[in-house]
Amino acid sequence: MARKILHSIAVLLVALGLFQNLKGSDDVRIIELNLRHMTPVNAHGYLMPLMESFSANVNRSSFHTGEIHKGFEIYIGMKAITAIIPDDHRTFSAISPASNSTERTATVVGDQGNGDFPDGFNWKVVPIMVPQMHIGNVFGTQLFVRYLPTTKFDDKIGTIDVIGGGITHSLSQYLPEIPLQFAVQGLYQYAKLGNILEMNGTVYNFIASTRFAGLTLYGGLGYEHSDINIRYYYSPSSEQSAAPDTATTRITFSETFEEHFRATVGMSLQFIIFNLNADYSFGNLHVATVGLGISI
Repeated sequence: MARKILHSIAVLLVALGLFQNLKGSDDVRIIELNLRHMTPVNAHGYLMPLMESFSANVNRSSFHTGEIHKGFEIYIGMKAITAIIPDDHRTFSAISPASNSTERTATVVGDQGNGDFPDGFNWKVVPIMVPQMHIGNVFGTQLFVRYLPTTKFDDKIGTIDVIGGGITHSLSQYLPEIPLQFAVQGLYQYAKLGNILEMNGTVYNFIASTRFAGLTLYGGLGYEHSDINIRYYYSPSSEQSAAPDTATTRITFSETFEEHFRATVGMSLQFIIFNLNADYSFGNLHVATVGLGISI
C-alpha cells in the first residue's frame, strides 16, 4: 500500500507539468462531439468515470492540519489534485443503436471504442489544480475559500470553474493537555467543466494532526455528497456519424455521488513562511494531492 501511495504521488508530480502551459485543449470539445451522437443511457455510462473523478477532486484536499492557532493566521496556496482511475472505470456496457444489443466499449477515460462507439482518451489520472485560502481565527474558527475563475488548461480537462467556501472549527480548544489537534470542517463547493458538467457538493471532515517542529502529520475522516448535472446536444443519427443531423435535442440528466466514509493521510512541511503538503485519500476513488503555499 505504501508503495502504491508513493507511486501515485510521483504520478501527481508529473501531472503538475500539465498546468504550465495554459493554451487549452481540444479534448472537451471532442467529448461534446462524441456526446452529440449518444443516447442519454450511453452518454451516462460513457461519462460516469469523468463525473466521479471530477467530483472526488473538487471535494478533496481542503485541509493540511487540524491545528488552529489563536490570533491572526492565513494560508494562501495552490493544490494539485489527481484522481486515480481504476481499471473497471475504463469500459461500460453500451446499447447499440443499430442492433439494440449490448456491447462492451470504452468510457471517456478508456482506450479503444467498439463498433459504433468512440474511443476514450486513455487517461490514467484526472488532475485539476485550484487555489485556496484559509484565514482566521475567531473563537477557534477559520474561514476556507476556494476560487478558480474560468481557466483553460492544456491537457485532459479543458476549462473549469470552481468556487467554494466553508469553516474549520477547532475542537482542541475544548480539550486541553492533549498532544493531538482536532478540528471539524464543513464546506460547500460549485464547479463547472466546460459546457458539459456542473457540480454542487457538500463536504464534512473530522481532522486530526500532530506537529514535530516544522513537520505536521495529519489525517481525516470525511463525508461528501455531490449532485452532477450533464447537458449536451443530441442528434438522432448513428452513434459515430461523421455528419450529424441538423435537428438536435437538448439532453440533460443528473447523477449523485455520495461517500459516507473517506479517509485521508498526509504530511505538511513548514519552512519559514512556505508550506509544502501532500496527502492521499481512500474512498470510492483514490485521490493524491500536492500543495504549495504561504502560511503566516
